[in-house]
Amino acid sequence: MFEKVNKFQCDLIEQANQNVAEAANQVDHTYRPDFHFVPPAFWINDPNGLVYYQGYYHIFYQHHPYSPEWGPMYWGHARTKDFVNWEHLPIALAPSEDYDRDGCFSGSAIVADGKLHLFYTGHKVVGEDQVEQVQCRAVSEDGITFVKDPANPLIPSYPEAGSQDFRDPKVWRHADNWYMVLGTGKDGIGKALLYKSADLTKWNYVGVLAESDGTQGYIWECPDFFPLGDKYVLLYSPIGLGRRHVRYQIGEMDYNIGKFTAEYEDELDFGPDFYAVQSFSGTKRRIVLAWMDSWKRSKPSQKHNWAGALTLPRELILQEGRIKSVPLKELKALRQDGIHCHGLLLESGDEFCAPIVAENGFEIYLQVDLANTTANNWRISIQDEQQVEMVLIGYDRTKRELVLDTDQSGLGDKGVFKTTVPTEGSTFDLRVFLDRSSVEVFAEEGTRTLTARVYPTKELAPRITTSGGNLALNQLDIWPLAPFIIKR
Repeated sequence: MFEKVNKFQCDLIEQANQNVAEAANQVDHTYRPDFHFVPPAFWINDPNGLVYYQGYYHIFYQHHPYSPEWGPMYWGHARTKDFVNWEHLPIALAPSEDYDRDGCFSGSAIVADGKLHLFYTGHKVVGEDQVEQVQCRAVSEDGITFVKDPANPLIPSYPEAGSQDFRDPKVWRHADNWYMVLGTGKDGIGKALLYKSADLTKWNYVGVLAESDGTQGYIWECPDFFPLGDKYVLLYSPIGLGRRHVRYQIGEMDYNIGKFTAEYEDELDFGPDFYAVQSFSGTKRRIVLAWMDSWKRSKPSQKHNWAGALTLPRELILQEGRIKSVPLKELKALRQDGIHCHGLLLESGDEFCAPIVAENGFEIYLQVDLANTTANNWRISIQDEQQVEMVLIGYDRTKRELVLDTDQSGLGDKGVFKTTVPTEGSTFDLRVFLDRSSVEVFAEEGTRTLTARVYPTKELAPRITTSGGNLALNQLDIWPLAPFIIKR
């Protein structure tokens, strides 16, 4: 599509790929996830450019190929057909131009005319606390080698409604036009801005798609916008609300005036390590990945020559005006022989102690029969034999409160994280995934989720306890999980 290939970018990519390959041999695997995506070495943060193309789910990601610390951003690249078997691909983008000299920041991908188009933010530092952020494109005919658009930057400056924090383009098609949403903020108000194009090259500013009411953050990063069921969903990562997290809004979209009207808002995940979520384009299911880390939390693996990971892939489902986040069904292929119980009754003070069913990680599923349960509190403790280190997942039925407690989880930051489960039926189900350095909790079929990085120094095994009454379990399953199969 574009004849001119930038030799400087090719040289930067070649050097970066070589450096990552050499560093991969020096990585300490103590906390390396078995069934979460990580690059071969060094730093990863936001997932970018999630797209289905030529039979593969492609993922790109913010990557610093020279350090386990954040630095000038490149776009790493991998692909999979089933979210179990993965292939690392060459780095896709490097900061090779004046307009992106300090980083190729986050963005998205779409397929048009059989080609793969990446949209990203070019980042340039121009002074103390002063940056220029512009919107750019790169195109590939094979899904591996990308050429930057000679017309870049396609959007060279922010509109009056925005500010220098002007980034993270998410592109989609509706009717005969392409649309782009961008994150920004001005005067303490976070905003999502809308652009429109007929040809993916010339972009016209439409207006403010949505904005904060003054209590929802002063910058909205990593916006995503898509139809789900009979509604539209806006995802955004707000800055200025304390801990970094992701919020979602459900509502109606009026393309005639370029406005989204929110009808409901909530958090997408209530843990401390879920940020910069993005959904795949080109798929019937609304599949998302997020950065499984946070800017202000410690990262013990940096001493091991890597940092950061992506969450489990999840499908978003709209049900009764709320979003459920469900682990992808493809992940069931990781399950190995485990422990399975039906009709299990635990009296007050009883414990169900499972042997260590996997060296590295496992999945736990339980369904509580509430009609025959008299206990108001029960918990899963994943702990070592001496009960020194543990991760606690508890439920208080009186408050309908789900708790993730990592205060005794080993290295790294600690905390107690809570959320209220909106409704309660005749059963209560809980699904927990524990990897080498993470825990992800899904309650009530994904109605509530909590995600946290944990760094235990001992082998942990699950134990289920109850107090103040009996706990009736319709079902209890514990599966050791096989690691991803990764090809370099």
